[in-house]
Amino acid sequence: MNLVKWFRRNNKKVMAVVVIVIMIGFVGGSALTSLLQGNRGRNEVIAYLGDNTRLKRDDLYSARRELDILRMLQADVLMKSQDLQGLLLGELIFSDRGTSAALINRLKQTIRQNQYEISDKQINDIYERQASPDIYWYCLRREAQSAGIAVTNAEAAELLGKVVPKLFQGATYSQVIGAIMSRQRIPEEEILATLGKLLAVLQYAHMICSNEDVTTRQIMHAANIEEEGTNVEYVRFDSAVFAETQDQPDEKRLVEHFEKYKEFFAGEVSDENPYGFGYRLPDRVRLEYIAVKLDDVRTIVAEPTQDEVENYYNRNKEQSFTEQAPSDPNDPNSELTDKVKSYAEVADTISEQLWKKKITLKVDTILQDAKTLTEAGLRDMNDTELAKLSGEQFKELAGDYGGAARQLSEKYNLKVHTSRTGSLDPLVMQSGEQLATLFVRGYASNPVRLSQIVFAVDELGASELGRFDMPKPRVYENIGPVRDMLGEMGDISGTITAVLRVVETEKASAPESIDQTFSTSSFRFDPNQEDAGDDLYSVREKVAEDVKKLAAMDTAKAKAHEFIDLAKKGDWKNTLDKFNELHKPQDANDPDPFRLQNLTDLRRTPRAALETLASHYQGNPAAALFLNDRQINRQLANQLYSLVPPDKSTAETLPFVMEVKPNMSYYVIKNISVNRLWKEGYEKIKVMRLYREDHIRSQSLAAVHFNPANVLKRVNLRWPKTAEQDEQPADSNTPAESEAAS
Repeated sequence: MNLVKWFRRNNKKVMAVVVIVIMIGFVGGSALTSLLQGNRGRNEVIAYLGDNTRLKRDDLYSARRELDILRMLQADVLMKSQDLQGLLLGELIFSDRGTSAALINRLKQTIRQNQYEISDKQINDIYERQASPDIYWYCLRREAQSAGIAVTNAEAAELLGKVVPKLFQGATYSQVIGAIMSRQRIPEEEILATLGKLLAVLQYAHMICSNEDVTTRQIMHAANIEEEGTNVEYVRFDSAVFAETQDQPDEKRLVEHFEKYKEFFAGEVSDENPYGFGYRLPDRVRLEYIAVKLDDVRTIVAEPTQDEVENYYNRNKEQSFTEQAPSDPNDPNSELTDKVKSYAEVADTISEQLWKKKITLKVDTILQDAKTLTEAGLRDMNDTELAKLSGEQFKELAGDYGGAARQLSEKYNLKVHTSRTGSLDPLVMQSGEQLATLFVRGYASNPVRLSQIVFAVDELGASELGRFDMPKPRVYENIGPVRDMLGEMGDISGTITAVLRVVETEKASAPESIDQTFSTSSFRFDPNQEDAGDDLYSVREKVAEDVKKLAAMDTAKAKAHEFIDLAKKGDWKNTLDKFNELHKPQDANDPDPFRLQNLTDLRRTPRAALETLASHYQGNPAAALFLNDRQINRQLANQLYSLVPPDKSTAETLPFVMEVKPNMSYYVIKNISVNRLWKEGYEKIKVMRLYREDHIRSQSLAAVHFNPANVLKRVNLRWPKTAEQDEQPADSNTPAESEAAS
């Protein structure tokens, strides 16, 4: 064959081959390798599921394509408008687009309002993923398919027809789907099938999370507890009122009492501890701080000038100083129009706002300088090097707060306060006048309570910090700026801002001895506060107080019976006046320790409600203390309710005396009644309560069902190395092809 003639006949084919070779040469050898091994790459095994079913790269490609289609349909936005199951599903498979602090806060608010049994930790766990979203989508889709859950294209199209106008600003189904088909070259059947898979995953989740039947007996019991209210008139005889008249207990009695209850937390009521005695010390921290008072900073910041105020007014008058006013000043009913407030009306307000802004900026500058001075030894270290430092090494490199405060005071001609607090437990921090309102701005300016931050250190691990809070601090690591919520709300009078750090931690434990004492002092800005006796906690004093109150219980009981005898002969008011005159302690803060009190429509608390509350408090360092208090209130409500026979609406014999051990008191009951839930009332609410119980349970289980670790565990996903180790001999258990690959 003539070679020239052959080239002439096949010149187009030859040129095509030449162009391909040139392109490969230009791109490099990797392109050739990719072309030659492309099929083998897509068949690469990524992981194994269940009984060694292979998850291949091609399966993930298909899953990723489906997620892209769902995003084109704005399914991620659609999921955020669903119930908790849909919302959590969307966060699991679409949150690579980002999640806002507002959404997290909305989630937590929804959980608390609807009494779902979901903790903050469970919400945080949704974002702690071990794999990419496409893997979770593949696993969830496979679960629904295996269960036989399917949604037809017609059903998916019907849903799209309803939601597309809302998601796409009024666009029609044909406009949106047509655009995707033409621009992305995706058939309509594939679009609808993909949405159907998402709906099937939601249906499967609802089926799994709703598989626990609620019985009629359970509904009736819950309705009786929550719907029946107790009304009580009573006089409380608190043993604390009579404790001062008791003799000081001897040493033997004090030590015996201490040893018996030293392992209990205060308020921990049980059969072994009916009065709720407890001396076990909770988790505690000591803080070191550099703080400035905003009132002091005001003295070094110049007031805004008139020009600054006028300029601000002129720039913002249309946006910030417009109000609705009648178009005719003489006719209040005339049509309302926009009216800009005059400069004279708002000048003082603008001046104060600008002044507060200047003060805040100055405070931020001072505290940033404080952080710079105290972090000088850590400045040249990267995150990896910092993480490798031991606690002692970190402490040695942390700067001196005292020296930094002195430098800042000289630089800014301002009193900068620094000191250390006493040992603070979570309850002190969450209820103390100075500490309760302090917070730190986390990610996206999300406010995080100081108590939640300081008890999250590894040495304690008593609180939970989530995705939009802040990184967990180390001991001696700066925290802040710490701000006062009152100052953020506009009232800077008396408020502070600080940088602080945890310098000591103590895990919850029984006291070393009955003679253990420690300071509980907070921030100190007055030198006269140094030796304040109120800041000293003494185990011995607490034990002595409880022993005297216990001894006074017999006196309280006798006085309660004496009161009833006198009240029967006369009237209650005169008897109360007489008792307050005779038995009121001399240094009592309450001028009338004995008075007629009313509890109206007191409802009992179901045990399930306490369990839900416990889940909400999970991650709160003061959880046990708050829950103990709720348990005591629940016990009191149950005790009062039990005084009325089941077939009656009021007690048969009145008045009478009732002992309330957790309150270390006797109650003289004057009147008591129960608003019964009769059969007619129950029939009206039965269906609604049944739906509510089923809804709460199914929504609560959504956080378990869509937990990333649980998803992978259910399908038994193993990465190749683990799978190979677990594989059985090839002749009997050869891994099967996955559905997507077959």
